Amino acid sequence: MSRLFLRSPLLWGTGVAFCFFSLVQRGVIRDEYVVRYLAGHWVEYIEVGLFCIGLSSLAMKLLSTIRQKNSLVDCCLAATPSGGQHPSEADGLQRQVVGGTSGESAYLPKRLRDGLDFVIRTGKADDLEDHLKYLADIDGARAHASYGLVRFIVWAIPIMGFLGTVIGITVAIANLSPTELENISGVVAGLGTAFDTTATALGLSMVLMFTQFVIERVEQGLLDQVDEQAWDSLAGRFQTDGIADGSALAVARLGDAVGKSSAKLIEAQTHSWQELQGVASNSLENVFGSLGERLQETLSGSLDETLGAWKESLVEAHRVLANERDGRWEHAGQIMADAAVAFDKQQAAVAKQSAALEKVIAMLSEIVSMEQKLESNLNAVTASGRFEEAIISLSAATQLLAARSPSVAGSKQALLAEDNTPVEKVA
Repeated sequence: MSRLFLRSPLLWGTGVAFCFFSLVQRGVIRDEYVVRYLAGHWVEYIEVGLFCIGLSSLAMKLLSTIRQKNSLVDCCLAATPSGGQHPSEADGLQRQVVGGTSGESAYLPKRLRDGLDFVIRTGKADDLEDHLKYLADIDGARAHASYGLVRFIVWAIPIMGFLGTVIGITVAIANLSPTELENISGVVAGLGTAFDTTATALGLSMVLMFTQFVIERVEQGLLDQVDEQAWDSLAGRFQTDGIADGSALAVARLGDAVGKSSAKLIEAQTHSWQELQGVASNSLENVFGSLGERLQETLSGSLDETLGAWKESLVEAHRVLANERDGRWEHAGQIMADAAVAFDKQQAAVAKQSAALEKVIAMLSEIVSMEQKLESNLNAVTASGRFEEAIISLSAATQLLAARSPSVAGSKQALLAEDNTPVEKVA
């Protein structure tokens, strides 16, 4: 509301007229002819007020036209690409149109937006040139209608002058008396008012009409530039099918839609295959990796326990044999007791070895279950095409187990033989 109020010619015209009459009343303006023809009668007050309103409207019109002319360079579209653009791109071009300094009332931005809106609503650009001509006619009519207030004031000022003439003649006739023909000052004053108001009205009307003519020429030049720039920006920019019924355009749109749908479907299928391949690869890697780690941990733990037990048994046997050799001839009774102790310890060692053998048997049962799992995995690998790599890995694991098993059995028999030797010697 404040913006509309500040752009009102009634406000500015009334303010200018009030300032002028204030200067006259205060004696700042003392010119005889100015006071006589512009502030001598209340009719002249109305004429000057209407003139100031019309002049303010023309001044605002001139300023708006100059601003729009200066902003024509800023409001433009990008160059037309080779081959033209599809009508579906009109929406993006419409968002690129700059409003200009005059906002929505500027001719060129409104012309471009209306033209692009026509392409968006119809979906084609076959009739865009005719629509641009229609928009040019509308802008011309809008420019002509914007001078309605000025045309009314140009018509109203002479009417007020004629009204002043009628009032002055009426006053002169009222002051005319057959008995006092010598005193004609009242008649002369009335006639002076009649002619002064008419002369003021005609003069102000001529000034307004000439100013309106000049500003209309300037605005017409602006409209010509807008027509040329809008034609260069939009005419021939979009692809057309050259058929008025739009059947070819419908077929082209259907083809574009099918092409886009097919491209999206192929892209989605490719993405799905890639995800499936990645998931399968990760699953196989996780299965074989966890299987290898589990087998390695099991074998390492079993071997560490077995070797530890063997080491303890060998150390204990060596200590017992050394003690028996040192005191064999001097303390026969003590040797027998030591032999009995050694025999008890030997039984404990045998129990430990039995436990170790039970652990080995449990490990072998776990290996059998692992072989069953490996067999099922081999079937899965055979289906996936990596059978030869799995056979090689299984053969290597089997050979490792076979190589370790005889060494474990031989070590057990040697340990048993060494444990029985001291007993036989004592006996």
